[in-house]
Amino acid sequence: MDTVIESLRPATPEEIEQLLNTYQQLLPASVQFVSLLQNIVRMRATLHGALLKEASDRFRKTIYIPNQPKSTQFATFLAISPDEDIHVMVNTLEQPPTELEDAIRNSNYIKWHLKPLFVIGGENGIRESVHKIATERNLPMELISDCINYWIPREKAANICYDIPDDVELRSLQVEHAKILDDWWPFRYATSQRYYESVIQHNGSLGLFDKTDGQLVACVIKNDHDGIGHLYTIPERNNRGYGTTLAKAMTRLIAKEHKQHVHAFISRTNTRSIKLFEKLGFIPVNQIQWHQI
Repeated sequence: MDTVIESLRPATPEEIEQLLNTYQQLLPASVQFVSLLQNIVRMRATLHGALLKEASDRFRKTIYIPNQPKSTQFATFLAISPDEDIHVMVNTLEQPPTELEDAIRNSNYIKWHLKPLFVIGGENGIRESVHKIATERNLPMELISDCINYWIPREKAANICYDIPDDVELRSLQVEHAKILDDWWPFRYATSQRYYESVIQHNGSLGLFDKTDGQLVACVIKNDHDGIGHLYTIPERNNRGYGTTLAKAMTRLIAKEHKQHVHAFISRTNTRSIKLFEKLGFIPVNQIQWHQI
């Protein structure tokens, strides 16, 4: 009986470091991959025992690489979260992405029956490869989010200053605010509140609170890609500069305190946010899409 060889294997710490070094040499276009790998490495180092068990699956990803000699020659990798909140983030430097396509097609680590969400960046044919494999399995795939990735270098971001409007105060969010963020998010799903809880506990978040009644009126997070996300102001408090304050504060926090370059995924149709981040000095460097099986 022939033995079927798995096409992927978990990367070793040394191989992850190789991936990081490769993608760091390709900045700024590669910032989304650098930040993702940095997040996974940091979560592995800090989440253990009860903390790991309670964390969102989106902070418990495993990095897989091709199970073959010279497995890092094209910097091909897949970052896959566990079954409860399954995201599959993929990339390769090979064009066309033959190695990655073969690995996705033949791996048992991708649980197609759970309808994973594929996160795909760049312009090297990966989307077409994933869609081809899904079609082979008679699975429909839907584009649910199409974003541009904006970037600002750490050195520039660390010098950004901001003013806080007089009617609010700036504070870090607490875990009890996770439900509020989840209620505000139009794409919430069964385990998304747990995701926000983990963001607040382990990754970084800020809020503006009304000075009179203490109500949370605006928020921003550092997401599981180590980018700026969920920048939101309640409708009745729009046009007061809250978004600018939070965008600047989170940019400075990531650059100065976390020692990282800063990036943000912004929908192509969100002209207001694009204008805000460009005014801060962010520039478009890549794209990223979410495709749901």
